[in-house]
Amino acid sequence: MTQRNTTDAAAIDAPADAEAGMEEVVATLAAMDRRTVGAGERGSAAWLAGRLGELGAEAVTVSTFRGQSSWAPAHLGHVVTAMVVGLLPGRIGRALSLAAAVSYELEVSGRWQWIRRVLPSRQGASVSARLPTAGRPSRTLVLVAHHDAAHNGIVWHPRVVAVNRRWSARTGRSMPSHLVPLAAMLAAAVPAVPVRRAAAIVLGIAGLAMTQSMRSYTTPGANDNATGVAAVLETVRHLRAQPLTDTEVIVVFPGGEEAGNQGMRQWAADNRGLGGSGRTLVVNLDSLGSGGHLVLARREGLTSFAARRDVDTVTRIANEAGIELRAVDFPNVCDAAVARHAGMRAISVLSYADGWVEHLHQRSDTADAVGWNTVRAAVTLTEHIARAWDRGAFSNDA
Repeated sequence: MTQRNTTDAAAIDAPADAEAGMEEVVATLAAMDRRTVGAGERGSAAWLAGRLGELGAEAVTVSTFRGQSSWAPAHLGHVVTAMVVGLLPGRIGRALSLAAAVSYELEVSGRWQWIRRVLPSRQGASVSARLPTAGRPSRTLVLVAHHDAAHNGIVWHPRVVAVNRRWSARTGRSMPSHLVPLAAMLAAAVPAVPVRRAAAIVLGIAGLAMTQSMRSYTTPGANDNATGVAAVLETVRHLRAQPLTDTEVIVVFPGGEEAGNQGMRQWAADNRGLGGSGRTLVVNLDSLGSGGHLVLARREGLTSFAARRDVDTVTRIANEAGIELRAVDFPNVCDAAVARHAGMRAISVLSYADGWVEHLHQRSDTADAVGWNTVRAAVTLTEHIARAWDRGAFSNDA
């Protein structure tokens, strides 16, 4: 389904109170059950398409993708496979266990998700649009914020993540969320029988936790990620008022992020031409309402690293704007990782309080719990990044 909307530029002046407008967006989205490939996700996409049209965006498009409603089935498939091949004797079993571990990392990082092709799937929805430029564009800026909401699960319980949170608060580093089952798969490739037995037990426990998460309720998703959507819409309002000169702006609200970056993978596949030239920058905004300070993900998951040049440039931009921004290792894989795998320059901006995203995948992730200071800071930072990119102020050095 495609919608094209052209309105007078005066539309960007409403609402006058920018924060009130963002609060409305967050409250509206948090009231929807936005689980991936569900009716709520499709309703959210239609609503956002309308908001983009009101802001004067062009080529507003609701696109579809095929996927699962949870990350758990694909992960569970790898866990079960690793348990089965781990029972095989000798080198064959160990080699297949190692292959399962490699495949699992490729799945989680978004590089290769082959197992999803054989899983039952349903239709999800993403939204994209373009902003008119003041001149002839020579660069592209992609503003991304996923609009689906996560499901709960014991794996996200505050007590389960407490050690990781304390380590993150102390060091700015955190263990990838899939590290335990990945380590167990690698342990299953060790010749020592006791180690392989212990690995099988760990994999069994991980599989039960994944199943429980898959069957859990959908969270309101106010911080994660209605705040990111609201910040992108507010940035669009600013860029419509003062358009960039040499940069085309593309807005993408992918679905399916919480189930394995499925909407972003489809968008990247449909826009392969944007990768490889170094002329496209993706700015991913996610979970901005923690209320502590903004963070920049230098690593997502285990193996998805942002380019050092882009981390340094965005850090400098934040410092010049007087915005507190800390570079961290983020435990989960965001949509920016998918863009990087497709050859685009990409960064993820998030927010922390005490080393963690507040209310991450919890029932308490409601609109009234949002910390608006970090949302406002993210809007300011994103506009500064956009104008610096437009000026050619980003380094082209690797």
